[in-house]
Amino acid sequence: MEKLENGWIKNGKSITKTYFLENWDNITEFLIFITNLIKELDHHPDILFHTASKSITIFLTTHSSSGISEKDFEFAKRLDDWMMEHTQ
Repeated sequence: MEKLENGWIKNGKSITKTYFLENWDNITEFLIFITNLIKELDHHPDILFHTASKSITIFLTTHSSSGISEKDFEFAKRLDDWMMEHTQ
């Protein structure tokens, strides 16, 4: 496991990060953003939503290249940018 910038962790052939959100409105907005980003980038992360801790864990990998690609890092950056803009 290798730590990357902004709390992302490289684990084998994927990068992963857990986001903790303050309230259900933030969670809903973030999930809608993720859905739109999936459509825009045509990239499909695995997502784990934990209701008790109000957390969302994102697992990014590029299946067609059997590993991490630039598309994963772009997706990660866009998620981090959204969080900075909407949860401060």
